[in-house]
Amino acid sequence: MSILSSESQLPDFREQGYQVEKRLGHNRQGGRVTYLATTIASQQPVVIKQFQFAQTGTQWSDYKAHEREIQMLKQLTHPAIPAYLGAFETEAGFCLVQEYKDAPSLAQPRPLTETEIQQIAIALLEVLVYLQQQVPPILHRDIKPENILVDQNLQVYLVDFGLACLESEELAASTTVKGTLGFMPPEQLFGRSLTTASDLYGLGTTLICLLTQTRSTAISQLLDESYRINFKPLLPNLNPRFSHWLGKMVAPNVQDRYADSAEALTALQTLEVKRHPLAVRVGQIGTLGKVGVVVFGLPSVIAAVVWLHSQPAAPPAPLVQLQTTKSCLGCNLSGTNLKGADLRGVDLTGANLTGADLRKADLRGAFLARATLRSAQIEGAVLASTDLRGATMPDGSIHP
Repeated sequence: MSILSSESQLPDFREQGYQVEKRLGHNRQGGRVTYLATTIASQQPVVIKQFQFAQTGTQWSDYKAHEREIQMLKQLTHPAIPAYLGAFETEAGFCLVQEYKDAPSLAQPRPLTETEIQQIAIALLEVLVYLQQQVPPILHRDIKPENILVDQNLQVYLVDFGLACLESEELAASTTVKGTLGFMPPEQLFGRSLTTASDLYGLGTTLICLLTQTRSTAISQLLDESYRINFKPLLPNLNPRFSHWLGKMVAPNVQDRYADSAEALTALQTLEVKRHPLAVRVGQIGTLGKVGVVVFGLPSVIAAVVWLHSQPAAPPAPLVQLQTTKSCLGCNLSGTNLKGADLRGVDLTGANLTGADLRKADLRGAFLARATLRSAQIEGAVLASTDLRGATMPDGSIHP
């Protein structure tokens, strides 16, 4: 039996196998309360989201949102989406149990550089690409700072799938207009059909909040009559190409946005590559040396030419592909020097990394399922949330 006699008290879920530690959040309008708890059997931290269906002011659509979230999470497996662990009923309502991530939401102010914000954008777009690759595509419909968790290592997690829907799904008008004002694209606000470009608007608006240090509750102050976000006067020093990309993300007309998350991701990654040429941006990858300062004058020019000719040839095609697309399925990177490389979220499923140097490489959220890592050096590599299922490890064992 679950007891909650007042707001100051915590519910008793011991009968269901959970010890509640504290309350994390409370959505009064939707009748949802979120708790941090631990499983009694294993002491694993979990998040329990309780929908209090008996609470005054809640509607049937709120219950349907809770049910929808459970069904969505059951079919999703991605390192940036906290996993569904179970559900149970109590006298006070239905409860969803999810994997706990020790990371604050982006709604909590923190100092972030333009580069870090772009890294967050790339990570979120990769999650949206995954969602849109489902058949039929899944739309989150509530992308905002409160629903994005980012830890101190910039590992990103997308939460709250209560409003998620299938692109092909016909939703009633009362459900379609649910969302967060300022982050909903115009087509969602006015109950029109949603597309794979719809979630881009919320993501773009979230990035604008981070760049301008605007609280999500105040984002409407940047909107004009056409629902366009006037962020450029606030960011005069923002890279013009990034500013153009961001403007396209939040275009009021859905036809003026990128068609989907994959197109937006490619455009942003291309922007990054052009700003940081391969030889400079990943000078630590392969055997490329550091770029030195050339002092003008004939002897220096001659020395520079000799130095350049003494350097190894351009990186092999698989390495270039990995850098530009963050994906190189089944490619041959045996013996490659990837020491200290930023490989977060890359897809190296089935790749040959025999003898590769991965020391201190950042592989958080990377996909290395069925990859061959025999004799690879992985000392100091960050492997949090890395998919290593079926991978051949350096000692020859097969990862479960």
